[in-house]
Amino acid sequence: MESTSREYRIRKGEVELLEFLAQRNACDERDREISCSDARALARGIWSALLTVTPLWIALAWWLTR
Repeated sequence: MESTSREYRIRKGEVELLEFLAQRNACDERDREISCSDARALARGIWSALLTVTPLWIALAWWLTR
């Protein structure tokens, strides 16, 4: 049975709007998570590169001071 009370009556357009807003919010959240993930991956890559090259800089500095 369908309820005829005013507080439970929602027009189809309102439901579609709510669904649209929920979907857009989910997409925004997913895009934000992807961006953060990419930034973290970039930071890890830069850190790894610096750690990889550090012994070369130390060796060069030691050689130059001699």
